Formats: sequence, C-alpha cells, structure tokens
Amino acid sequence: MSVKRHGRYLAELGEWLHSAKSLEELYRVVRRFMARLFPGSAGELYIYSNSRDGLDGVCEWNRGEALHAHIQPDDCWALRRGRVLRYGAGLADLTCGHVDCNGERDTDDLHYTCIPIIAHGDTGGLLHIRFPEGSSQSTEDDDRINFAIQCAEQISLAVANVRLRDELEEQSTRDPLTGLFNRRHFMNRFRTGMAAFHKHRHPLSLVSIDADHFKKINDVYGHDAGDVVLRNLSDTFTSVIEDGDMLARVGGEEFCLILHEQDFAAAHAKAERVRQAVEAMDINYDGVLLPRVTISCGVATADKDATIKSLLRSSDEALYKAKDTGRNRVCPVLGS
Repeated sequence: MSVKRHGRYLAELGEWLHSAKSLEELYRVVRRFMARLFPGSAGELYIYSNSRDGLDGVCEWNRGEALHAHIQPDDCWALRRGRVLRYGAGLADLTCGHVDCNGERDTDDLHYTCIPIIAHGDTGGLLHIRFPEGSSQSTEDDDRINFAIQCAEQISLAVANVRLRDELEEQSTRDPLTGLFNRRHFMNRFRTGMAAFHKHRHPLSLVSIDADHFKKINDVYGHDAGDVVLRNLSDTFTSVIEDGDMLARVGGEEFCLILHEQDFAAAHAKAERVRQAVEAMDINYDGVLLPRVTISCGVATADKDATIKSLLRSSDEALYKAKDTGRNRVCPVLGS
C-alpha cells in the first residue's frame, strides 16, 4: 500500500473515529475499518477499565472465537515492556498470555503484533493484530506494521477524547455530593418526557420529595452531618427506584423523581416504598447515631392538558399537603 493511500485511509479513519458520539460507536468504527484495512487479519482491541486493574475486551474482527472479556496487563509482553511487540521478529519470542494458539506456544506459524495504544503520554489499552499463517518478515510486512501503529495512534486519541467528553458531560449533569442528576439535567429530561407524553399519551408521573426537619440536623450536628444524610438518602432512593426512573437532586434537601409509563397508582406505590426505605435507615455520623430521618412526598400525574409548569406545581402542592398534615407521608395533589 502506497504512502499516499495510507494517508488517505488514516484521514478517513480519523474522521469516522472523531465523529463517534459514544465509545460503542467508536468501537464499531474500529471493527469495520480494521477488517478492511488489514484483509485476512484478525484482532482485538482492549481498553483499560476505569479502575486500571485490567483491560476490557471491547471489539474484535475476524477472530472466529469469543473475545476475551478481560485480560491482565501482565498477560501481554508489549504492555510489560511499554513498546510494540512483533512476535517472530526478535531473537527471543515469548507468546503473550492473551493469545490463543490452539494449545501451542512459541510456534513458528504464529505471527502477530501487539501495539500499546497511548494518548497524552498515558497507555489506554492494547491493539492486537494476528496475521495469516505464512506471513513473512518482509519490507511489505514492515509497512503493514507501521500502518497498524499509525492506526493505533488514531484510535488511542479518539478513545481518550470520547472518555474526556463523557467525563465532562457527567460533571455537568451530576450533583457532586450525591452523584444524582442535577436540576439542569432534570429539567432537560422532564421536557423530553413531557413531549413524549403528549405524542404517545403514555402515563407520566412526578414525585416531589423533601427531607423532613433537615435544617435541624444541620443546626445541631453541623453541615458535614447534613451531607452524610443527603448521601444516605441518595443511596436509599437509588436502591428502590428502577431502570427508566429518573431521580435528581433539585435543591438543598429537595429531590424529584420522574416516572415514565407509570400512572398515579404505580407512582404513589413507588413513592411509598421510597418513604418506608428512608424511615428504616440508620445513619451514623462520627460515631453518633443520628435521629431518624423521614421524607415527605407529593405525587402528581400528567393529564391531557398538562404542561411542565402545571405538573411541577401539582407535585409541589401535594408535597406541601404532606408537610402540612404531619410529614413522613405520601400525598396526592389536593382534590385527588
């Protein structure tokens, strides 16, 4: 393959990689391009997990057997040595632990290359390419390996950029104390949910939640204790709600729960389960068992004329009703 063609293919690969909106899309691009750029080859891409204690198999092409779900850094000589490993080109060849070779090790018929993928000075993963039997260590093979290294550089930068973008988006949509979604993201999701409700008429319910007597905890035990309470509330809420439910911290001790495809009865039952789970919490702060924490909840369900403003107002009115009638309870909107 000519240098000019290499450059054109790399530019096209880079364009597709950097257009990917998610890691899943990016891995599909890698799978498609590697199979076409290196016909007859087979390979895998491994990416370090967030904990950095191993690498996850994220995509493969032409393998013929299942992709390894996980490998360890010590399984690969390229990762151990911090440089490209071209099996069969050195004075001493030791097979990587992640390589399948039908029970045979150090065979002369095995030809593969392991390329650490590095971006911004950090090793992010491993690109493994296995070439057809009979591949030689020719000048043409050298060009192919160099081209694979250039592809790995494109892939590594794209993975790093998507991960950074995801991290920044996570920071912009999450409450740093509880890890729940913040008010801004809640409103965006609420608008989307309301639009879907008016289009498809599937049930949409909203639960407004407020921690009872929270100011007293801050006044008596301090704001650090209040933070512990909020984190415990978040963990408890999360343990009760289900996939598809959207929970956000919208104020100091205020939370909102959007329930898609759930009518008033289902929403009321779920709010009651949340209330009971909170009432059962034991919270220790600095060796002290804090007073029992409870919550009040207001439930409202969208009708055909509902707007974002009206549904928020209805759930808030129901919450005020719960507060006014003794707290630690779930109430519907007045008149329900």
